[in-house]
Amino acid sequence: MLSRFRYLFVIILLLQAACLCAQPISDKSDTVAVDDDLRISLVTCYPGDKIYELFGHTAIRVQRSGSDAFDWAFNYGMFSFASGNFVYKFTAGQTDYMLGVYDFDDFMVDYVMRGSKVVEQELNLTPEDKRQLLDALIQNARPENRVYRYNFLFDNCATRPRDMIERVVQDSGTVQYGEGHEMPSFRMLIHRYADNYSWFMFGVDLALGHELDRPASWREQMFVPILLEEACREAVIVGFSDTIRTELPLVSSEQVLFDPGSSPVLPPTPWYLTPHFIGLVLLLIAVGVTYVDRQYRRVSLWFDSVFFGLCFLGSVIIYFLVFFSEHPATTINYNALWLTPLSLIAAALPYVRSMRGVVRAYHVLNLVAILLFLITAVFGIQHYNIGVYPLIATSALRSVNYIVLYRVSTRTYKPASLHRNE
Repeated sequence: MLSRFRYLFVIILLLQAACLCAQPISDKSDTVAVDDDLRISLVTCYPGDKIYELFGHTAIRVQRSGSDAFDWAFNYGMFSFASGNFVYKFTAGQTDYMLGVYDFDDFMVDYVMRGSKVVEQELNLTPEDKRQLLDALIQNARPENRVYRYNFLFDNCATRPRDMIERVVQDSGTVQYGEGHEMPSFRMLIHRYADNYSWFMFGVDLALGHELDRPASWREQMFVPILLEEACREAVIVGFSDTIRTELPLVSSEQVLFDPGSSPVLPPTPWYLTPHFIGLVLLLIAVGVTYVDRQYRRVSLWFDSVFFGLCFLGSVIIYFLVFFSEHPATTINYNALWLTPLSLIAAALPYVRSMRGVVRAYHVLNLVAILLFLITAVFGIQHYNIGVYPLIATSALRSVNYIVLYRVSTRTYKPASLHRNE
């Protein structure tokens, strides 16, 4: 079961929006002289080819000139595998991330090595706002303050820098980002950056439910670092001075720090290795097994044990996410209709003759649940990965097969695994 949770951890780790950077945390000075010039920038790192790199990353860069010059990166994407029960905590939505501070050159190394584009946007803040932002970042980076409860949609490495910038501006004005150009769902956004990784998206669509299909406002879309970069490029700081409205661009200048010229993202998964194709192969096998069952008027229990046993293992993860995880997008998940722990009945109990009525009742309920599931799909209540439909068809086919053959007389009905010549 632990290996299953590890697999789910890889799936969600990003979900999409993981925004990670694996650099050591360095403690910095708690005070900075206020008489030196400061430059504060938002740094956007474009996606890489690994699953946890698919959505890019955001950091705040702070530079100071003069005799005590420094160039720091404030990175809200830090986490530690050594914190204890990391896989369980991530699955349960209880992962704590940290704000790390270190030299900007060290920060850049990862992205240059993996070939990801890096864009810097210098912020058009007043000297006082810059000092307040730096003070707030240093205070936030103290050991007792740097840990926060990570949420891949609403509180991650991109939303934290945005919120910090807005907080220091609020005394003199507000940051306005405009309305955006579209309102896709969260799931559509994740697909946009990860669609080439078909097994990753299969896991995302299976594990994350109804909440992922609601339209995301322009502000909510900023959990994706590249969209935050786009929003800041068009944003303005609106202020009032003696009842006069003023507007200043949030970004005073923009430059590309590194551009490899091509994206390191991997090409799409070959069609013959996609979840959809593998599911179709399984469905064809199920059709063949069911045809043989009908010819010999028996149920191939070995096939049902394997298939529904795998469904049971998958349902354990789905129901854990629904009932125990703090992730906001897992509470309502209609995949739980066809992928339920009750599938263990179909996997284990058919071998017990006295339990065949219970098994038949399960298969009837399974068909009803599949019908309800299809209704949610037809009416667009939740988007489902195309790869689940062959699995659902397999489940329905085997349930119908069992119900029909169960009605055959006991003398004729012979489970394949127990059949012998008489």
